[in-house]
Amino acid sequence: MMTEDVTVGLIRSVVEHLRKAPEDWASLAVVLDVSRSSVRGALAIAYDADGESVPAAISPSEVDPAVKTYLDSFFGEGDALPVQLLVQFDRASGRYEVTFEDEDPNRWRLTPKTFDTLDETLRPRFD
Repeated sequence: MMTEDVTVGLIRSVVEHLRKAPEDWASLAVVLDVSRSSVRGALAIAYDADGESVPAAISPSEVDPAVKTYLDSFFGEGDALPVQLLVQFDRASGRYEVTFEDEDPNRWRLTPKTFDTLDETLRPRFD
């Protein structure tokens, strides 16, 4: 039996558990707040074919097993984990990227200051 790549498993879990996104979404960005014990929070944004951003949702508990498997493949028991993961995926091309944020838990946080720009900051760009 062939095992699935842990990154593919993470992307698959994110896509399978995406809620409140338009059915024809073209790409997505998901910020996961992580700790050693669990995914503590998630922010999801879907982008339609015209490039418009649409708030979406993901339950942290639903993606938690895939996130743990993913992190366990990179980090050992005593290693410091990143505080956030940014998961970006383009549906048409199948391209994806996972970015670690090691220290700043507010880097990709939705705040009054970032409200008008966060969707563009997180938009997947695979140039």
